[in-house]
Amino acid sequence: MRKAVVLDKSGTIIDPCRVVYNIKEGKWFYHISTLNYVVEKGGVLVNLRGKIQDIIAGDITKARLKVSCCALKSYPPIEKSRLLDQAVLEGIRGTYEKALTHCPSELGACVAVVLDQEGEVTDIVGLGGKLYPDVKESVRNMQESGTDVYLATGNCKEMTVKCADLLNIPRRAAIFDASPEEKRELVRRLRGFYGSVVMVGNDINDLIAMREADVSVLIRRKGEFQKANLCSEVDYFVDSLTEVARIVLEIRPVDQSDFISK
Repeated sequence: MRKAVVLDKSGTIIDPCRVVYNIKEGKWFYHISTLNYVVEKGGVLVNLRGKIQDIIAGDITKARLKVSCCALKSYPPIEKSRLLDQAVLEGIRGTYEKALTHCPSELGACVAVVLDQEGEVTDIVGLGGKLYPDVKESVRNMQESGTDVYLATGNCKEMTVKCADLLNIPRRAAIFDASPEEKRELVRRLRGFYGSVVMVGNDINDLIAMREADVSVLIRRKGEFQKANLCSEVDYFVDSLTEVARIVLEIRPVDQSDFISK
C-alpha cells in the first residue's frame, strides 16, 4: 500500500516572514510566533479570505473570515464590517506590504486579524515567506519514491496554492485556512486510503494531527526550538526535511493482508 505525507507549511517548509501591527499602540513586531502572540493576548486569530487586493481597496463584499486559532473559551462576535474601520483598513494595507517586502517573499502574502473577547480588531498579522532550501529536493524524492505529499496549513489560499504549484503537489492535495482540527480530520481520512500516513509539523497547532497519524515528525528550524513537551509526544524530532524524506523512505506501510496471513 502507498504512503502519504502531510506537511504543515509555515515554519515547516517555508521560512516565514511574520509581521504584526498593534493598532492601539501603533507598533510593529517582526519574526515573532503568531500563535504565542495570540495566546498571550487571549485573543482570536482570524484569516481574511477573498481577494486581498479587493479588501485593501475597501471592498469586503466577497471577503470571508475564518477562525484559525482561538485562545478564548468561545468565539467573540466576528463581524467583517470591522475591517472598514479606518485604522484597521490602513493597518491591513501596511501589514500586507511589509509581509511582502520586509524579507523577500516568493509566495505572496497572507493577512489575518486578531480579535479581543468583544470582537474588536486589535492587531493585524501578515505572513510572507520562501521555501527552505531543502524542501524542493526532499519533496521530489518522496514523490519519486511513490509517496503522495499533501499540504495542510492555516495559511491563506493564495500562498498555499502557489506553494503547491512550486512543489508539483496537486492543488486538490492542499488544504488552506485549516484549523488544528481540520488538519487532524485530513490525516484521519487519509488513513483510510494509505498504508501509512506521516504528519510533519513544527508547533503546538500540529500536535493533534500528529497524534492521529501513523508516524509523527516534529521539525526544528534555525535552532529556535524549545518545546520539550512536544518532543516527548512525537515519533521523530529532526532538523531538516531531508531527514523526513529518509524516514518516509524507510517506513514499511502496514498491509492488512500481513495480519490475515498470520
